[in-house]
Amino acid sequence: MIKAIVYTSSTGTTEWYAKRLGEELKLPVFPLKEAERELAKGAEIVYLGCIRANMISGLDKAKKYFSLGLIVGVGLTESGKNDEEVRKANNIDSSLPLFTLQGGYYPRRLHGISKLILSLVVKSQIKSLKEKENRTKEDDEMLSMLQNGGEKRDEEGIKKVLTKLKEMGEVK
Repeated sequence: MIKAIVYTSSTGTTEWYAKRLGEELKLPVFPLKEAERELAKGAEIVYLGCIRANMISGLDKAKKYFSLGLIVGVGLTESGKNDEEVRKANNIDSSLPLFTLQGGYYPRRLHGISKLILSLVVKSQIKSLKEKENRTKEDDEMLSMLQNGGEKRDEEGIKKVLTKLKEMGEVK
């Protein structure tokens, strides 16, 4: 049975998703570092981490300390669009449920090497989107988020995660 929601967040979007799940499931929510102090080694958790270059931050550490019941990666890409790439990059077994949800981009909340690397990636994405012919509404939304900062909260994605946990019998 899932004991807690545990997360790693750089700009607050993943934290928002974690707290949202915690509210719905009536489970405690902890940042990863705090969870290591508060929860027993091997406790079953839902883990959420931000996605950068298909890698979920903190996941390797969470795998070593906890039993993962479900994983949620939060990134810039539209929800569900890069699940298989994220699964492969993080070596997540196909039997472990994985969801990817679209988050946000807040460059002022980033620091150090993360800020530098992400700024280079974002500049490239902005250039590609600006040059793209026949941009979609989603393309324009992404361009605006990358240029101005912002986020997209996926309530439907949260509902899918909750449904899966209930199907698994992990929550009431």
